[in-house]
This record gives sequence, structure tokens and C-alpha cells, in this order.
Amino acid sequence: MDVDKHTLSRRFASSLGEVAWDTAGEGPDLLLVHGTPTSSVIWRPVIERLKKHYRLTWLDLPGYGASQKFAGQEVRLRAFARVVREFCREAGLKRPHMVGHDFGAAAVLGAHLVEGQEVASLVVADGVVLNPWGTDFSLHVSRHEAVFAAVPEYVHLAQLRAHLATAVARPLDRETEAALLAPWSGQDGQAAYYRQVAQYDHAYTAQLEQLYPELKVPFLVLWGALDQWVDIAVGRRLQQMVPEAELRVLPDAGHFSMLDTPGLFSRELENWLQQGALA
Repeated sequence: MDVDKHTLSRRFASSLGEVAWDTAGEGPDLLLVHGTPTSSVIWRPVIERLKKHYRLTWLDLPGYGASQKFAGQEVRLRAFARVVREFCREAGLKRPHMVGHDFGAAAVLGAHLVEGQEVASLVVADGVVLNPWGTDFSLHVSRHEAVFAAVPEYVHLAQLRAHLATAVARPLDRETEAALLAPWSGQDGQAAYYRQVAQYDHAYTAQLEQLYPELKVPFLVLWGALDQWVDIAVGRRLQQMVPEAELRVLPDAGHFSMLDTPGLFSRELENWLQQGALA
């Protein structure tokens, strides 16, 4: 597989529509789950660095990236947790290490704590895991979904481009920015973007909060020190809620920490796995 082109060559019929996914490498199973408003594109630098030592698997969540999008589709956090569980069965991931970013963090936590998916360890990166959450822009959009969904495409993409720029500590390169914007372009893509914003699921994160103290697997929190979307204070609170959790702060990184500091992100993740989570 050509990681640079990041072509997702596999498809899985989930309960929420067709899911695009792929895998590369050999070794312990490591599942990478993206958040919003991104796709598995965000894992490109991590895949390239870790594929020699792990069997990496990644997917585009339903309604995101190259996965199916359709009117009336459920794209709530609780639904993503269910799909992650379904996907693990499909991909033969019996007890993987799971890494979740943003919404993906709640998805992997829910897959384990609510859906019963066995895991070897859990890693949360800049996660949407504690209430309240949501940027001022996203929350405003969620309250006025119909208005934003009806704007001309060039206005929609300009707003989204500006929004993505606040998620990084340094400008996105053109290729990555284009790859992140592409799934949300066109009539179907624009509708899908506002559909997922309208379905923000704060009740589910409230449910998960009650379960964090019950976690009994190795647990790592990775957080960008310059995250403007989810403040690092959330990461510190999460660490305190989970027994024996570790927190590793990534200097010079924003919310998309794996894009801002891909080398450091990958090293911290691999070092932590090697130091105990793989035992």
C-alpha cells in the first residue's frame, strides 16, 4: 500500500453504512480512530513511522472521509462506539491496542467500556472525553445547522478551512489541507459535515465519565500543549479519573498533535507501548 496516497482499499458493511478502511505492517495490532472533522488522513505520519513494528489498522468513521454518507445517517458518538466494536470483529482484531483522537477517543472508550470490546491498551489523544466540549464555532453551527448547511459551497469551505487552521500550531501543508477538506465538498459532503455537527452527543460523554474510574487496562493520555480546541486541562482531569493513567504533553503541538509533531507523537506512543503496554 502506498501510504502517501492513502488509498483505503477495503470496505466493510457496518450498521451505519459502508466503512472504508485499510491495514499495513506486521506486529501487535494497533487500531487508529480519527475524530471530527477529519478522517484517517490525519494518521498518515503515524502510519509511516510505526508500520515497521505494528500491524496498523485505520478506518474512516461512517459519514466521514471515504466512508458512506447519506441523509438520515446516524453519526453520534455512541453509534461510532458500536461501529468500532463491529469493525474489530470484521478485521479480526480480538484484543488490539486502540488510539483515539478527538471524537475517536470517545469512540474507542465507548467500544471498550459500553460495547464490551476487549483491548490491550487505550490511548487518548486530544480527546473529546469530558463535558462540556465543542469549540465556540462548532457549537454555534450546531445550533443553526440549517442556516450553515444552505450557504454556498465556497463559503462553507472557506469557513471550514479557517476552522481547521485553529487546530494546528503551524500551517497545514496544502496536500493535507486538501485531503481534509475534500470529503466535505460537493452537495453530499457539505450536507454530511453539518449532519455530524447537528448530532453532537454530550449525553454520551456524560455516561462515559461515570465509567472512567473502572478502566483496568494500560491507559495513556497524549495532548498538544497548544491545543485550542480541547484545553490540556481536560487531559489532566482525565488522567486523574483513570487509575494509573499516564499523561504525556506534546510541546509545540495543537489539537491535531499528530500533524504538528508527528515524530514526537509516534515516539511517545511507541515508547509507552514498549515500556509496559505490550507486556
